[in-house]
Amino acid sequence: MKRVALLCLALVAALGFTVLSSCSLGEQTVSICSFNIYFLGSSKSRDNTALATILEDYDIVIVQELVAPPYSMTYPDCTPVKPEDRARVFFEEMICRGFSYWLSEEDTGPGKIHVNSSHSEWWVAFSKPEKVIPAVDLPRGFMHEDRSANPGFERVPYAFPFRTRNGNLDFVLISVHLKPNPSLTDKQRRAHELVSISEWIEANDDIEKDFIILGDMNIQNCTELASATPPDFVSLNSSCLPTNTAPTKKPYDHVMYCPEYTHEVKDCFIIVDLVKKMREFWTGPEPYPGNPYDHYKFRSAYSDHNPIVFSLQVPDSDDD
Repeated sequence: MKRVALLCLALVAALGFTVLSSCSLGEQTVSICSFNIYFLGSSKSRDNTALATILEDYDIVIVQELVAPPYSMTYPDCTPVKPEDRARVFFEEMICRGFSYWLSEEDTGPGKIHVNSSHSEWWVAFSKPEKVIPAVDLPRGFMHEDRSANPGFERVPYAFPFRTRNGNLDFVLISVHLKPNPSLTDKQRRAHELVSISEWIEANDDIEKDFIILGDMNIQNCTELASATPPDFVSLNSSCLPTNTAPTKKPYDHVMYCPEYTHEVKDCFIIVDLVKKMREFWTGPEPYPGNPYDHYKFRSAYSDHNPIVFSLQVPDSDDD
């Protein structure tokens, strides 16, 4: 049995995954992927087909760094947005693979918003409707009315509540993209953001206790993780495994939850090796930018973050 387990781990590694503990992505689980896709909606060289292909088997995909809306709509102040075809192509690839999507009402950022640029971002969750549906009766949406230059957040986080089709599991996913860079001031800003999120959770947990914070937290090392993690929360990436594609490896991406309440989180954490996975899709006339690694070309074609994956166990009866 031990030999079989070792062979399975070797196969997983060969396929481009780093796995912390054991994971099961089957019928009785909800598989969730969080993926910062570098300035999604801006690059003309993005291989949206390849990215959607590696995401198609997950039940929920939360994306950070969408910098432009894909379709015509209006902002909350009733002014029209400017849709971007480079964003639309990724959405259409995901829709073709059976996903529905939930897009935030507007963008958010540290400066001016309602502009299609890397200075602000939209939040989006893709989900398989045969597995989960939006739980609109639970806390949802932006954590604050002021989405621009908010004093509490670099980018105001967005809560996506879901419920399994059988009604036995509901939960709220909070997508975040915290302040970047390694200075002490930046670290303090990230810690403040996480405290603000935990305070929002505490103020909104009267009808739901299962809140999961996930995304690009820009955590620099385990020392920062220990000091920034909100009280009673833990990270599935507690070993601080690197989640970026650049040679300077950093544990940027995390999944945080409160074990006291959210028992359904399985003790697993998968990091998809994007450089290894994308090699099989490369058809360009130029050499594959992952070998040798060309950071600027690779992130324009794919991303500078690896997708991270975890799963929730669906109970046999309503989890209340």
